[in-house]
Amino acid sequence: MLPVWLLWLLPVPVATLAAIAWTAWSSRPRRPDEPAATVRDYERFRAAMSTPVPPAEHERR
Repeated sequence: MLPVWLLWLLPVPVATLAAIAWTAWSSRPRRPDEPAATVRDYERFRAAMSTPVPPAEHERR
């Protein structure tokens, strides 16, 4: 039988390992649903970057 103090300390490493596993699982890279969505998003980004920025009305001095 395990000593009582060991039973009190057992949840600490178990919770730590569970937190590590959850962090690794939730931060994994996810694939897009379809390749066309990635290409479409990239084209939208390129179009947004190619439009000129309007001049500011008031310039700071």
